[in-house]
Amino acid sequence: MDQSNGENILEVSGLKTHFFTDEGVVKAVEDVSWNLPRGKTLALVGESGCGKSVTALSIMRLVPDPPGKIVGGQILFDGMDLLKLSPREMRSVRGGQIGMIFQEPMTSLNPVYTIGYQIEEAITTHQQVSKTQARTLAVEMLEKVGIPDPARRADEYPHQMSGGMRQRVIIAMALSCSPELIIADEPTTALDVTIQAQVLDLLRQLQADLGMSILLITHDLGVVAEMADMVAVMYASKIVEYTDAERLYGDPIHPYTQGLFRSIPRLGGSEERLDVIPGTVPSPLHFPAGCKFHQRCTHAFRPCALLEPPLKEIAPGHQAACWKVFKEHGMDVPSPPTDTIVQRPVRRSRG
Repeated sequence: MDQSNGENILEVSGLKTHFFTDEGVVKAVEDVSWNLPRGKTLALVGESGCGKSVTALSIMRLVPDPPGKIVGGQILFDGMDLLKLSPREMRSVRGGQIGMIFQEPMTSLNPVYTIGYQIEEAITTHQQVSKTQARTLAVEMLEKVGIPDPARRADEYPHQMSGGMRQRVIIAMALSCSPELIIADEPTTALDVTIQAQVLDLLRQLQADLGMSILLITHDLGVVAEMADMVAVMYASKIVEYTDAERLYGDPIHPYTQGLFRSIPRLGGSEERLDVIPGTVPSPLHFPAGCKFHQRCTHAFRPCALLEPPLKEIAPGHQAACWKVFKEHGMDVPSPPTDTIVQRPVRRSRG
């Protein structure tokens, strides 16, 4: 993928993150590349188990080692390769220049410390301020994320707050040092639709006020439609489609992306059963040969089962990794030997 000097806050190129287990090597992220433009939102979407969260943890250098290890690639943040930083240098970036909103606020907050103390700790770690100043900043952040009576709530513990309030606290903590980039890993998981809408509105407003960039990790295409400027669709450790959100929603071209859109429930639709993608995401211990999606794809033909397609530009600003798409657009598609055994794709059951 082309690199843009100065235009991108984050450039991920050829990222590979593996887990070395007793059962074998788990290739959770394999040759992943994308760019996040400054001040914009990139959504990383796909089913559970596709490698989205591991990609985020790799950027933050939080992959547990052992068994995990980043074995290849480059992560440029503001032109700085995060993979070449020492642990101490990375700690100054993490939380200070890059904030992260974790998936489950109850497990992200320490139950034995007050909300205010935990935000103050994040502030004093990255800024040269007194405890009094840190306290003032913590209360201001709680007010900014919409928590009523912030001075009083700062002295409460996580269990005294609702799920929506705890998520706002996590956002306040992530924003407490005015980072240039926020990584939001499923920020609305387990929240009801009303609180979800409030959290998304809050992120949009804070992005507009602070000019920060957002990497949004989600499987909810409704959230993507509201938030994203760019979308990278991930499947079984790899990016299979990458373009701007308007183009993706108007013309998804990869069969997996099309399947995701067909799976969205619609109000007022027909009474037919919900269309689903057959099968499940393959185990990263036993990925199939060829295109990793071919066993679930009703459009698969011989090259799909034998050769893995690269991510190529199909149209200006629109990339995909699919032999069927290459063929439809007049691009070269290899012809494997005819005597090779090809496993038939999973077909959708109507039972």
